[in-house]
Amino acid sequence: MPVDDDMRLNDPEEARRHWFLGRLATEGLRYLQLQETLGEPPTAKQFGSQRLTWPWPGEETEGWPILQQTIASLTQTAASASASATGPADGGDPLVGQDDSTAPRTLAKGANAALQPGHVAVRITTAGAPVDVSAVLLSSNGKVRDDNDLVFYNHPNHDGIHANGDTITADLAHIPTDVHTIAVIVSIDLQAEPAATFDRRIAWQADISQPGTSLRFRPDPFAFGETVAIAAEIYRRGSDWKVRAVGQGYDTGLAGMATDYGINVEA
Repeated sequence: MPVDDDMRLNDPEEARRHWFLGRLATEGLRYLQLQETLGEPPTAKQFGSQRLTWPWPGEETEGWPILQQTIASLTQTAASASASATGPADGGDPLVGQDDSTAPRTLAKGANAALQPGHVAVRITTAGAPVDVSAVLLSSNGKVRDDNDLVFYNHPNHDGIHANGDTITADLAHIPTDVHTIAVIVSIDLQAEPAATFDRRIAWQADISQPGTSLRFRPDPFAFGETVAIAAEIYRRGSDWKVRAVGQGYDTGLAGMATDYGINVEA
């Protein structure tokens, strides 16, 4: 069902349930796209099972086979033979991958890493509350050139930047020369979770990837009611590009962030 203001106000639990059902529908389509590409159902690792919240006592270990069996039943296909081999039996950390041999390099807050020319993707994974992911294109003075430099679900493409659900993709070869930084922003969906903040109840991480590069940043919880955070910055260094783990929170919400970046919040 569509989640509207009436449902959020009058039945917040039902609104939350339908928000998660919508997320599940979107991820179900991605599952089928992977299945078509691979020629067989994806494994939990191939799918990225940490993208979903698993509301069972056994979390992913119990939930992943249920998801695979349900999709297999609906599409009249066979579930993957590895459906039950999903991870640690104790539930583990819902945001951490299970294969240490291919684990990305972890960035500490403030650390940076070099990027290669081409496309780079920053994907935000969360557990505990729904979030929106956006990007802001900044000139050398740290401000937007105009309000079109905010890229989000209602304005998903602009000057080499693409917003798609939980992922921001940058085509570094096509970023205008007067753009010096792309800030990747994660904000709690306060319509779905009006009282949520980035405290210890909400975990999130940024995964930065491109061919030959796999990085991860997991910030510490915030303590002052922050609902918006700068996850990472992709920025120029001479003729090269780098990425920095930022993890700066805003307790003034999107309006405070927009003011800092010179975005007209009245527009």
